[in-house]
Parts: sequence; structure tokens; C-alpha cells
Amino acid sequence: MPERSISQLIQDIKADSRALAQEETALAKSEIQVGAKNLGIGAGLAGAGLFLLFLGSIMAIFAAAAGFHEGLGWPWWGSFLMVFGILVVIALILVAVAIPLFKKGNPTPTAAINGGKSALEAITRALRNPSGPRV
Repeated sequence: MPERSISQLIQDIKADSRALAQEETALAKSEIQVGAKNLGIGAGLAGAGLFLLFLGSIMAIFAAAAGFHEGLGWPWWGSFLMVFGILVVIALILVAVAIPLFKKGNPTPTAAINGGKSALEAITRALRNPSGPRV
């Protein structure tokens, strides 16, 4: 294999670095999209749970007012209280589903960062020893 000139080695390093930077950028974009998607779904579920809890609190207010009105009997206000209980259970289920999604939704592109660091180390080694192996 013929010896390559320094200018050819520098051109190879530039081309390799450019290709590597494009690959790392694509990897970072895909990691950010996955993390952002999980955060978005988690936020939507948590928002839905909080909205249902808000509606449930309105029902509890109506049920309490009906309870005072009826003198603590079991007429129509009991149904309001039952609806409140159902809404609270649904809200708790939605929040329980949302919490793991929030924990999984890390938009930091760790694989791309680690790949960029290893690429920088490889480029530094190549610049220190242009005729050596490029592993």
C-alpha cells in the first residue's frame, strides 16, 4: 500500500469527521424526538388526570351541597358522590400511567454525546499519529 501524503491524510480526516458529525447529529435528533414524545404523552395523560380531578372536585362540591340540603339522607346526591369517586379512580390511573413516561422521557442524546466524544478521541489520535491505525 503506497504512503499517503499529509494533505491526503488531512482530507481523509476532514471527510471522515464530516460524515461522523452528520451521523451523530441524526442520532441526537432521533434520541431527542423519542424523549420529547414520551414527555408529551406523559404530560397529556397527567393533564387529563388533573382535568378529571378538577371535574371530580366540582362533583364533590355539588354532592356536599346536596348532602347538607337533604340532611344526610341517601337521595340524588349519593349519585353525585359516586361519580366523584369514579372520576378520582380514573384520574389516579392516568397519573400512575403518566409517571413512568415522565421518568423515561429523557431528551438528552446520551448515545450521540458518547459517540461524539469517542470520535473526537479518534480524530485526536489520528492527528497525533497520521500513519498509524485508525481504530
